[in-house]
Amino acid sequence: MQVLAETRRIKLAKWLDEYVAGALIAFMQSFVRRNRNTEAPCQRILVIKFWGLGSIMLCEPALRYLRQTYPQARLDFLTLQQNQELFALMPYVDRVHVLEFGSLWKFMRSLPQQFSHLKKQKYDLIFDAEFFANFSALLARALSPANLAGFSRPGGRKQSLLDVAVPFVDHQHAVKNFLRLVASARGVADMPCDPEELHPRLPAPPNNPFVSDTPYAIINVNASPLALERRWPQENFLQLARWLLREFDTNLILIGNRAERAYTQAVATALGKPGRVHNLAGDLNLRQLAELLAGAALLISNDSGPLHLAAALHKPVVGFYGPETPQRFGPLCPKKLVFYLGLPCSPCMSVDNAKTVNCTNHLRCMRDLRVEMVIPKLQAFIETHRLLSPRERKLSLTIAQTEPA
Repeated sequence: MQVLAETRRIKLAKWLDEYVAGALIAFMQSFVRRNRNTEAPCQRILVIKFWGLGSIMLCEPALRYLRQTYPQARLDFLTLQQNQELFALMPYVDRVHVLEFGSLWKFMRSLPQQFSHLKKQKYDLIFDAEFFANFSALLARALSPANLAGFSRPGGRKQSLLDVAVPFVDHQHAVKNFLRLVASARGVADMPCDPEELHPRLPAPPNNPFVSDTPYAIINVNASPLALERRWPQENFLQLARWLLREFDTNLILIGNRAERAYTQAVATALGKPGRVHNLAGDLNLRQLAELLAGAALLISNDSGPLHLAAALHKPVVGFYGPETPQRFGPLCPKKLVFYLGLPCSPCMSVDNAKTVNCTNHLRCMRDLRVEMVIPKLQAFIETHRLLSPRERKLSLTIAQTEPA
């Protein structure tokens, strides 16, 4: 029920952003005075990204680039409160500002106070890193930065508020789009980059309390309420988990947030292995989740934030995609295995439709990805990278005794 309530809040937020914030932009655009001064001094920078733990993780190379480009500048980030802990792992960000999103009332209550505080910062440069949201551009423009850069899309309204409008390129990975956005402030059309520099990276947590003599694999059966359709069927995860427990010497740890605990517990209960299967959904904050991932043999997950967090820690990851394409939001790390059927109707999520799934094909992109298609490739992945040891089998020998003639 909590997950459905969160989904309803997100749908309401999208509606308000499209129609209310869109109408405000239409009203404001004739009064907006836009600038374009790439030579102006840059001492204070703000990046705005509200939605998506995974998307924020994919901002990391762009934040790293900003720190290298403006080493003396103060680099701030504005996001939703539930993402705040993530920035304890990102040394490039100096200050994190948050808005509450527990309810519309909490959001509206925190907005004036936070706006007043941000206005006093007098930012030289703001990056609106939201792909389609109108509200982020409205807020950024109201802060009166010397320069404002953000993403644009065909038919979108927010670009009328931007000093520098950077088209979001659908066939490019989100990491490259973020890098093009931050490079645009210097008047650079694109930015050559070593392929390894495109990989988000986080330092391994020191003194990890989850390091164990018994290897463990992590399974994430959940997906953000932004698009629950990204979940691989629960019964498929059950079959895959049973195979892992049978074939390999490993424990399994299930993860998720507090709202996802019941959905995750259903998997743990069905597996019936309390000594080897542990449900930690709702028990970990983001720092603890990073520590848990850092000690794992691998993560198996839907397209979601933990997948990108594990990839940034350079852990082996296995991801399931369908409504979204890995070409745009796939994990970036040395050891990865991605499953994506690439049906003619996929991907149905895009920047142009505000990343909304309107499936008319019975979610075949996820349902048709059968367990028997996954297991051979996953077994080869585990064996190639020596991630888990096969279980020792006890052989029972039947000795047939021959009766004397």
